[in-house]
Amino acid sequence: MRRRLLVVAFPAALLAGPALAQPKRLELIGYSSQSLSGTAAQRFADKAAALSTGSLQVALEERPATVPFAAIGKASALASYYAPAFAREEPVLSLSAVPMLAATFDEAETLLSIARPYYAAALARRGQVLLAVEPWRPAALWSTFRLRSAGDLRGAAFALDETPYVGDGWSELFSRLGTRRASYADAEVMLSSGYTSSVELAQQFACVTEVFFATQLTFLTASQQVFESLPEAQREDLLAIGRATEAELWRDIRELVPRDHRDIAKRGVVVSAAPPADILAALRTAAEPGVRRWAAAMGAEGATLLADYRRVIGF
Repeated sequence: MRRRLLVVAFPAALLAGPALAQPKRLELIGYSSQSLSGTAAQRFADKAAALSTGSLQVALEERPATVPFAAIGKASALASYYAPAFAREEPVLSLSAVPMLAATFDEAETLLSIARPYYAAALARRGQVLLAVEPWRPAALWSTFRLRSAGDLRGAAFALDETPYVGDGWSELFSRLGTRRASYADAEVMLSSGYTSSVELAQQFACVTEVFFATQLTFLTASQQVFESLPEAQREDLLAIGRATEAELWRDIRELVPRDHRDIAKRGVVVSAAPPADILAALRTAAEPGVRRWAAAMGAEGATLLADYRRVIGF
């Protein structure tokens, strides 16, 4: 377990007065220097250090936020974690893992903007304040042959990538499309959750089809108790740093996908950035039972959130 200490800077005016004479130390759990995603913690600390001059200190600790969800706000001042991991406690947190809701990054951001009040309310019930949201690379289809139509999926040996970061019902969705379940080693078609390295996948698969299956989210939150104990100016600065971090993360993910395409194309992988329309239609149809299941778990709020989002995107 490694720990890094970064000074979170704030405007000099905030340093006036005896109450702020000594920097306040805030620990942020969930940070991992080796992760392929979940970089929100590091970005938040970097952004904070760049924007301020010393009234807080953020200690990044490589300790996953695996305590009971209700205890995260008590376990650390700040935390970064994969939001759908806590869907059992708060069903709305699984929204970003519900497949085939957003077809572009613009739609993914629209979904986030509509869902944010619901996320904030769920976190408030658990003693947390939402500071920033990190998007993952959208889950994509990798295959040993080029996918030209939905019929190519029927009978194909299918596997999910070997990470815990896959959504509820993803495997069943592909069963509806006629695939047969297989191991990672035997798979002809595999869905990457967005966590597994594309370089690693390029060693086994000849093609990738970008279907924007799901853009999962990492949350960066503050303990509500700690947040409310800070002076108003520091609370405002934490929120501002969170907004700046989030904006940077979304800009980066938009640039990552085309860069990823170029990198894997150099390794000989055939990239389909615009998949056949019937594949997208088949995926959306097969995903709808999962969408309805998520909305039912949310109750009336789920139906409202989903209807508001689909009305905005013209679905």
